[in-house]
Amino acid sequence: MKYYPAFLDLRDRSCLVVGGGPVAERKAITLFDAGADLSVVSPTLTPALHELADKGKITYRKKNFDEHDLTGMFLAVAATDDDAVNDAVAHVCRKNGVLVNVATAPAEGTFIVPSVVERGDLLIAISTCGDSPALARRVREDLERTYGPEYGVFLEKMAMLRQRLLQDVPDDEVRRKVHQAVVDSDVLYLLKAGQAHEADHRIAEIVHAVAGGGATSPS
Repeated sequence: MKYYPAFLDLRDRSCLVVGGGPVAERKAITLFDAGADLSVVSPTLTPALHELADKGKITYRKKNFDEHDLTGMFLAVAATDDDAVNDAVAHVCRKNGVLVNVATAPAEGTFIVPSVVERGDLLIAISTCGDSPALARRVREDLERTYGPEYGVFLEKMAMLRQRLLQDVPDDEVRRKVHQAVVDSDVLYLLKAGQAHEADHRIAEIVHAVAGGGATSPS
């Protein structure tokens, strides 16, 4: 089976996690970190989920799942330790066009969650379409060694540079050339070596060389 790869914008989207154990906790925190308007349905919760609920950061419904819990939901995750409950969640989601991931039986859902390497805003998703989670983990570990934390710092600088260029450089082609020149430069190597000041100076040099004196670089 082939899956269609996509990154979802879940900011302020209503999402539901059914289950309150460790697996549900991992799924819920990932959704919460993505900005989802998150609800959790379960008779019990892990301490971490309880803390989020007590702080009002997630909505907690202390009960067993029923199909009304899915009203208005964009996405759901079935993450209980009861296959029958997970199957019921998947069935109702499919019937109502709600995206659903089933933690215990991924093929029963409409999407699977890939193995991910995260470096700030750099997200690298790996999937074997369910054929070999062990291989996906191996590839993720290889990528983690290749793409270090400097990539997250680099993207922060690129985001600031992009905003500054949008203000100061009206020519799309010049902006594109600046971005490409920075990516092709030694800035990443400088960041990897811990030389953040030198990296900023190098970006400033590139901006001046490509865009001219009318543009400024981020600090």
